Amino acid sequence: MDDVQINWREATQYSECSWHQLSPYIGKMKSSMAKSLISQFTKPGDTIYDPFSGAGTVALESWIAGRNVFASDLSPYAFVLSKAKASPPRNTQETIKRLDKYWLMAIEEQKQIDLRQVPKWVRSFFHPETLRETLAIRNVLLNHRQWFLLSCLLGILHHWRPGFLSFPCSHTVPYLKDKIFPRSSFPEMYERRDVYVRLAAKVRRAYARIPNVDRKLIRKVKKVDAKKNLPDIPTGGVSAIITSPPYMNSLSYARDNRLRLWFLGINNHRKLEPKISPRKKEFLDMMQKLFHKWSELLKKDGVCVLILGAVRQGGKFHDLPQEIVDLLKNMQCSLYTTEVCKNVIPDIRRARFNCRATREETIIVLRKREK
Repeated sequence: MDDVQINWREATQYSECSWHQLSPYIGKMKSSMAKSLISQFTKPGDTIYDPFSGAGTVALESWIAGRNVFASDLSPYAFVLSKAKASPPRNTQETIKRLDKYWLMAIEEQKQIDLRQVPKWVRSFFHPETLRETLAIRNVLLNHRQWFLLSCLLGILHHWRPGFLSFPCSHTVPYLKDKIFPRSSFPEMYERRDVYVRLAAKVRRAYARIPNVDRKLIRKVKKVDAKKNLPDIPTGGVSAIITSPPYMNSLSYARDNRLRLWFLGINNHRKLEPKISPRKKEFLDMMQKLFHKWSELLKKDGVCVLILGAVRQGGKFHDLPQEIVDLLKNMQCSLYTTEVCKNVIPDIRRARFNCRATREETIIVLRKREK
């Protein structure tokens, strides 16, 4: 697995498919890592399942590699991103044509927007007219299930650069930078933003580097708890499960995406947090149930590849990958561990907790015993 270790460190920003860059997602798997795992453990025509799809990296790389793919996630933001990457319009022209169609609807929708119904913390990020336009097009895209355009909108929701919609703000996690960019010194950064112009520009950037893909391949994405069955997946029909489960609240997927989640209808991100970022006990209980479920979904020669992290919290080190290996040993399950590959995470890849939370990531390869 040497190539996985190398790809862990290689920059992909200017080489990967630009659909990977629709909108930021903290802690997402590198596309080069997903590509390596898919190449090593599957072949063209196989079926891959990612039950914690996150930013949709495995789903998109599976499709690019000529595999059928099923994906799911409980987070509305993860679902929208994964769905967008699994079913993008064919080209820029088609996407701009869709945008023009729905923008006309949004012009009418703006008349119904009452900004007094918007929480104050949300209003603090936007010029009132920018917010009104953004909410209008958001409503239309949600109503018409236009996931790709919606992902593009979420991707330009907040930043300090001119091509984005908010007042000066960080990109990955929504924090205003009004002390760095005070309104008195940077008045232009607090003016109304033209939403259509910026959204159209984002669409064009999204098609900067796109691959030839087979649209006849299966690409199904659901917003569902990983513990629940996806009815479309046949028992014993999955060649590989490749996924990175959220573990021990090492990343706050709800809090860090709270503004985008609000635009997707989540008014209280705190209620969502424990469901998508479980603590240790809940995580291990969940994994025990999932191993039984996954062993039924996998073919007799199928493989399960997990990407997990060793976590330090409250001054205590938790070797979560080893606990997963031990958990499997003590279970009556047809899955068993065949490989464990540890990699230290470069500081540049860690965006939170002052680089103290997840210090390394581990790839665990599980195989299915033949009965």
